[in-house]
Amino acid sequence: MRKQRTLILLLLSGFLLLCVAPSQAQNPASTKKRYKALKKRGKTKNDKIPGYVSPYYAYDDDGDGVPNYRDKCLNTPKGERVTTFGCPPDTDFDGVYDFEDSCINEKGPRENRGCPYADRDKDGINDHLDACPDTPGLREYDGCPDTDKDGLPDNKDKCPNEPGPKANQGCPTLLADQDKDGVPDLDDVCPKTPGVKENRGCPKLKKEEEEALKKAFENLLFETNKDVILSSSFNSLNELAKVMKKYPDSKLHLEGHTDNVGDDAKNLDLSQRRAAAVMNYLVKQGLSQYRISSEGFGETRPVASNDTEDGRKLNRRVEMVIKYE
Repeated sequence: MRKQRTLILLLLSGFLLLCVAPSQAQNPASTKKRYKALKKRGKTKNDKIPGYVSPYYAYDDDGDGVPNYRDKCLNTPKGERVTTFGCPPDTDFDGVYDFEDSCINEKGPRENRGCPYADRDKDGINDHLDACPDTPGLREYDGCPDTDKDGLPDNKDKCPNEPGPKANQGCPTLLADQDKDGVPDLDDVCPKTPGVKENRGCPKLKKEEEEALKKAFENLLFETNKDVILSSSFNSLNELAKVMKKYPDSKLHLEGHTDNVGDDAKNLDLSQRRAAAVMNYLVKQGLSQYRISSEGFGETRPVASNDTEDGRKLNRRVEMVIKYE
């Protein structure tokens, strides 16, 4: 009786297996034969095969030699070395794979191609966050020093070696004024010749000169981040050149300025180049070069707040001063 019962159970188990997976291909040769038949009909392994469950483990989408079921990086570029899990190596474990990491032995952020940010002045503040990357400074001043300890960093201090209030841009309250015209030497383009505040400490201008300067200043435009003067500015600069020729004793002083967006050194260079570009244009119009001087101050002498676009626009300028000495 017991033997009969065991035989019946075995027969039932076999019957159930046949019912559950009647279509499973047990013979590899049979499977291969089915693939050939499908290929003739224009089908591929990815197409559903009647009576067969596709072997996922056979696929390797990125062709790196690691099957999909074990591949943790399914989109590895063709030809790259990979680990047993299908991912390229990351030697410094910074999350940037070696093939896209410019510093494979040093940890660094992805936005810097896996390299650590530099710190040229060794003040502990990375260059991309340092407003004065070549001069050691303090974190509270964005990496700039405060030489005179007056609470104003050197890059914003007109008198970095003399303490003074912020209201006076870091300079002492009492400033030298050699010509006693009420304009301190720091802001006086003509420090030895009495003048007026409206003309930066130089003698008062004739009406024609004032109008030419104003027109040239208001219409002076450059290509973005370049020292190339736009053609719309030529007419007003030509008028300024005519007025300067009419008054041969006059001289022109040009000062380039920028806002505080971007690198300090680049801003300083741009301000110098733009002032020089105006000077060169006027020389081409027939003015003697000895009558024109130019210099750039970068972002160190703002006339408005750099916190707004309108303020930054006012700070991007080339100031022009006609002087008599």
